[in-house]
Amino acid sequence: MRRRLLCVAAALLLGAPATASADVFNGRIAFSSLRSDPKAKEFDIFSMNPDGTGVAQLTTNPAGDRQPDWSPGATAIAYTIDKPDSPINFEVARMTARGTGHRRLTITETGQASSQPSWLPDGSGLLFRRSGPTSRVGSIWQMGPLGAAPALRLAPPAPPLYPSFAPNMSRVAYAAILSPTGDTDRGIFSQKADGSGLTMLFDVPGAYDSAPVWSPDRTRIVFESDADVGGANPERDMEVWVMGADGRGATQLTRNAAHDEGPTWSPDGRLLAYTSGPDDTHGDIRVMTAGGRDLGQLTDYAGADESPDWQAIPAPRTDVRCGDIATTGSGAYDVRRAGSGLSCAQARALVRRWARAHRPRRVGGYRASVKDFGGTSRVMLRSGGDGRRRLVAFLDQRSRR
Repeated sequence: MRRRLLCVAAALLLGAPATASADVFNGRIAFSSLRSDPKAKEFDIFSMNPDGTGVAQLTTNPAGDRQPDWSPGATAIAYTIDKPDSPINFEVARMTARGTGHRRLTITETGQASSQPSWLPDGSGLLFRRSGPTSRVGSIWQMGPLGAAPALRLAPPAPPLYPSFAPNMSRVAYAAILSPTGDTDRGIFSQKADGSGLTMLFDVPGAYDSAPVWSPDRTRIVFESDADVGGANPERDMEVWVMGADGRGATQLTRNAAHDEGPTWSPDGRLLAYTSGPDDTHGDIRVMTAGGRDLGQLTDYAGADESPDWQAIPAPRTDVRCGDIATTGSGAYDVRRAGSGLSCAQARALVRRWARAHRPRRVGGYRASVKDFGGTSRVMLRSGGDGRRRLVAFLDQRSRR
């Protein structure tokens, strides 16, 4: 069933050849899970292909690792770790896409925590949440990509969570705790990068409106909420919503008795990944279209798989998308082509020839360049012969099964 549903997703996305204006590929999905140590209830971070295959464990920390966030260049992941040598609170760390080079980025004073990292869209640093001994104390900080020069960026009037910059770095969106005591009522806000222009985007009094994420084109924000608006959520469980970047047109996408939380966009803006399960301690990663059409379940674990984040692999400018190709022991996904005198049929045939020849440096007059992005390779086949430049680009995901 899972594979059939994801074939539907591929048909929706690719179908007949279409203009390939996007400059990214939909890469791997990173997520947090208890599957490596369910008895200890400590999370580790994993990544997988967009159809749920090729799962790889990226952290083996005896303490907890959670909230992964891919870097804009798709080569690193920032994440939250349990504060070393402390029974409470958190710090921020980073690692490579393959789960090597683990490095702690923050050293926060006793009683304080650093968490919920979010890369700046230009890759020059990270936003993160700085919090105190209670949920009533919090602010938004910024640091360099290796943790240098941590400094206060924004101090909203209500304690903020899950800060992130818009793709053009004009505004910061975040959830904020609005309940006078505890953490039972949240709203979603944004501010200009200079701290001005505080705007309430979505708030249903008494509801838990949280975890906002900008769309790649910065026009929309997806988020989670347990609000019951117009009787559409009688169970008052968490559902996935989407709205305009200005807060207009808020729409509930999921409508079920499950606990749906932590949505994130695919890099091309056409899909959403999120966690869905019976409650906030059990769930699997699912995928739906940006319009709310369910496309299937990616993970199958009795405990918690949560906090998905989708890797945006840089892609060259191309003209047409030519679909996916299944090859022996491999797969070429999202094949794209550019240049005159090159059809999709010819591009697909070239990719098959390259795969069957065991991925040579040259094939059919084309030079191959391959770069690994943590288990998924971006392949570009280039030709400059007869005065015409041609390009075939695709993802090679050999770990799919």
